[in-house]
Amino acid sequence: MAQVVNKRKLTASDLQAIGQLLVEILGGEISSATRQAILDLGDAREIPPPYGHLVEFAQGDMLDNKELARTLQDRLRVICTMLVQEQI
Repeated sequence: MAQVVNKRKLTASDLQAIGQLLVEILGGEISSATRQAILDLGDAREIPPPYGHLVEFAQGDMLDNKELARTLQDRLRVICTMLVQEQI
């Protein structure tokens, strides 16, 4: 049975970290400071979709900063497609 995790309300600081992650994904390189800010968000399962998906992937990946950005660009494409199809 899957564990149910309550989604939390995102704070201004959370949104700033996620927004910076999105900017850096599009820019092609994730900074060390942003990676740390994303780690500091805590349990990605508590973050509402679609952000939680990106945060979870970013937290769990050990790629270098540029490769992580490329990988997250692909994940972002999938998430956007799911949003358009109303699957999230």
